[in-house]
Amino acid sequence: MRSIILSCGFAIALGVAVSAAQPAVSSDRPEAPRQARAQNPIDRWNQMSPDERERALAKLPPQRARMIRERIRRYNQLPEREKQALRERYRMFSQLPPDKQAIVRQRMLEARQLPRSRWPVIRREVDQLRAMPEAQRRARLNSEEFRSRFSPQEQQIVRDITEILPAPPK
Repeated sequence: MRSIILSCGFAIALGVAVSAAQPAVSSDRPEAPRQARAQNPIDRWNQMSPDERERALAKLPPQRARMIRERIRRYNQLPEREKQALRERYRMFSQLPPDKQAIVRQRMLEARQLPRSRWPVIRREVDQLRAMPEAQRRARLNSEEFRSRFSPQEQQIVRDITEILPAPPK
């Protein structure tokens, strides 16, 4: 399974990048507005015909359009189970208040700047903390072992991710 940093970060980055350039919902399809609102941004792009998508992407700066095309391509290549997990992560993220979303975005950006060798270590810690009861999680976050294993930046990433984003459904 992909790391929490990659999968959660990918879901958030995908949603943020794609939602910032939302396609207009076609007015010749009366059911489209309700349907589009019920799905994540990538699904709205995927509902469009290739011609509609290219027209919408042509209105964006070239680098942004390339980024969105690449993210759509990567998403579409995932197994359905992983797509569903990303949809759920995006749904949970999109329900957060804007200030919490901004914190998560910042921590994901910081995490992507860490050496790749640290990602699995951080992922395991986040997974373990999410599985713990609140009191045990707090004790772990305040422990000397936690402080000695992670840099201050990594500690903040782990804290914010485990405190702001709920554990994914089992």
